[in-house]
Amino acid sequence: MQQDVARQLSHIHAQCEVCESHGYTVSVQGKSMQDYLRFTLLKFFVYLGSNSGSISMNEIAYINGALGYMMSAEQIDRFHVSCKITKYSLKDSIITLMMPFLKLDLETSPMGGMSLALIEFLNQAGLDFLQADGHKPDPFVMRDLAALILALRNFRMEYISNWEKMIAEQNRIRNHPHYPAGFGGNSPWGAPPVPPQAPAHPQTPVYPQNPVYPGTPTVPVKPANTPFAPNHSQPSKPAQPAPQTTAPTAAPQPKAEDAPLTLEEQLQKLNDLTGLEAVKEDLNSLINLIRVRKMREERGMPQAPMSLHMAFLGNPGTGKTTVARILAGIYHSLGVLEKGQLVEVDRSGLVSGYVGQTAIKTKEVIDSAMGGVLFIDEAYALTASTGKNDFGMEAVNTLLKAMEDHRDDFIVIVAGYTDLMEEFLDSNPGLRSRFNKIINFQDYMPDELLDIFKSTCTRSGMTITKEAEDEVLAYFVQRCGMNLKTFANARDIRNFYERAITKQANRLANDPNITDAELTTLTLDDVKDIELN
Repeated sequence: MQQDVARQLSHIHAQCEVCESHGYTVSVQGKSMQDYLRFTLLKFFVYLGSNSGSISMNEIAYINGALGYMMSAEQIDRFHVSCKITKYSLKDSIITLMMPFLKLDLETSPMGGMSLALIEFLNQAGLDFLQADGHKPDPFVMRDLAALILALRNFRMEYISNWEKMIAEQNRIRNHPHYPAGFGGNSPWGAPPVPPQAPAHPQTPVYPQNPVYPGTPTVPVKPANTPFAPNHSQPSKPAQPAPQTTAPTAAPQPKAEDAPLTLEEQLQKLNDLTGLEAVKEDLNSLINLIRVRKMREERGMPQAPMSLHMAFLGNPGTGKTTVARILAGIYHSLGVLEKGQLVEVDRSGLVSGYVGQTAIKTKEVIDSAMGGVLFIDEAYALTASTGKNDFGMEAVNTLLKAMEDHRDDFIVIVAGYTDLMEEFLDSNPGLRSRFNKIINFQDYMPDELLDIFKSTCTRSGMTITKEAEDEVLAYFVQRCGMNLKTFANARDIRNFYERAITKQANRLANDPNITDAELTTLTLDDVKDIELN
């Protein structure tokens, strides 16, 4: 690396520690900011190098020297294929890395410049990398680099602008004569929860707390030599007194687990999901917007209508249903939805094979989802005509009318493969305008799949040895790189875990002296040679 780029990288490393010491870190389980910085830079360099053809030996030497790796050309190529690096996934990764810097910048007065320094570093490092071979860089790659840097700068400015608007709104509300004590805090990211206070007057609303962005200090760890390293109810009274031979029994109290989650707990549940960084950013921004709109509504202020219907685009197993379920709970906590239930259907739950029956069937489903979220999986199947007696479009038209008539307490989320969903949204003039919020769910990376596997083990009371962990990671590095049509992301993890548990059972079943530790540990033998479809 050139000396100035090396000096900047060292400075960015130091700033990662500053962010973590203030509680701001990347929301990627098991990774410190330094780890994620190196991982993102690897994606950055590999993307640039591959755009101009194959990555040269000089560029590989540059990558290894800059990031402290010892990767061969084959490993670089496998990394590129397994991560499926695109300009969109690369931008998402860089924004995930930039967010702690940006949030700390906004806490600094005058505003700090760490996030801007990161963008400028990427620009300089990218230009330097493109000259590693000593010849003039490819103009098309230079154009891609410039477009990426511009997109990052625009994102930063838009985020700062939205933050300033939010602060102005908070200050305006604080100056309101009915502003309750204990609301918010000095930070736009929220303050520690304050016990709810009784309103001064029965009609004085008590406003919800500001959103709390999770972020706890993470102890930096020395990066390993791999890009995937870790990283109630009152007793019911009888209508009339009756003689009793025993004391009356109180009605059973509801179990703790049946109690609805608070808004902060719902938000934490969303942000604790493995990966999905761009999805989390989009949804957190939308939630913030809804909260401010609710404040205005409670103050009787006029505001334009807002559609909350969404389209979730992505491959199977990328968390679309899970996120929809959490989002329904968040909307209920915010008061957007009365009930907050999730009703999940596909084409078969909406379309009938007889004339006039589809509208009735679809309306029944809509009625069951009223006050909550209707989640339609593989929604593109509704408009994929299967003949003259196909009634999928009748279901779509019934759905569109309900979305317009019940926009205040009914939300529809459609989901499916990216390409097919784009065709679905273009199949009817009313679809694209109704589903104007599109959330893209990227495939999981191998290290994220490993984190999901380890979480599955933990929830099941199992542990996994280090050797087995390495084998699982190696397996999914290879599987991600094969671009299989049957690859199902997190669903593959579930199937892999079931096969591993079966192999462990076959290994231990005939052992009369099994220890508790053996019953709860997956070893290398249990995860080797597993085959998935």
